[in-house]
Amino acid sequence: MFFKKLIKISKKDFFLDKNYSYIRNNVLNGNIVIIKNHFKGNNLRKLLIDLKKKPKFTKNTKMIEGIKNICYRSVQKGIGAYSTNDYSWYFFPWNKDTTGLMKKVKKTFFQIAKLNKYDPYKLYKNTPKDRYILRAHLMFYPYKRGHISLHCDPVKVTKITCGVYITSKSLDYDKGGFYVLDRQKKKIFIDHEINSGDIILFYNGLFHGVEPTYLLDSKKNKDKINGRAFLNLSILESHEFKDRHYTRGIKLSDIKSK
Repeated sequence: MFFKKLIKISKKDFFLDKNYSYIRNNVLNGNIVIIKNHFKGNNLRKLLIDLKKKPKFTKNTKMIEGIKNICYRSVQKGIGAYSTNDYSWYFFPWNKDTTGLMKKVKKTFFQIAKLNKYDPYKLYKNTPKDRYILRAHLMFYPYKRGHISLHCDPVKVTKITCGVYITSKSLDYDKGGFYVLDRQKKKIFIDHEINSGDIILFYNGLFHGVEPTYLLDSKKNKDKINGRAFLNLSILESHEFKDRHYTRGIKLSDIKSK
């Protein structure tokens, strides 16, 4: 799907039941909804900085029964033209979380589950054997090389995805970042509209990617994060099921303009 426009709402409006249809319909039609000042940006930035100090990497990233919260280095090529270069941390509701992250995002997770027509209380208790699970996926993209290639995510399980901005263009970089495609297949970068602590809602099938970020202004990057960081609040299928749906890379030349 192609991107249409940005819509900004308040945190209060996000949680009001009367706005459920307005938010859901706008996202499903290709708009990106920005919720301003949803989290305290400084708290998220501190959490990221602490995680980066002593990462404990694992090679097994399959979400099967008994999986712990993990950290791994992602430099890979997946299905189709899909490629990534980032550091990733997975957090799951059934594990002990010393960072406090899952507690911070629980209320937001519940609302995202509702927007995707799931019972949030049931979903929050699910583990990989139940197929559908919640995962908080923190991604860090180092300057100059961190990226995710153009892709769209499966929409059978999740139609509306939520992303939390930990870094921001105003504080941490000058070029690159998250982009979507408009009807002319033009890359539209939106990070300049979003601050640390804001969240975005977008359709999982939207054509999107992340380009490497670059620091041009020496006055930025005071926290020495040295890249871009994003927290994805996901509803997805576990690896306990062989027929689970995967993200697929897309070549720009294969997309037909509208």
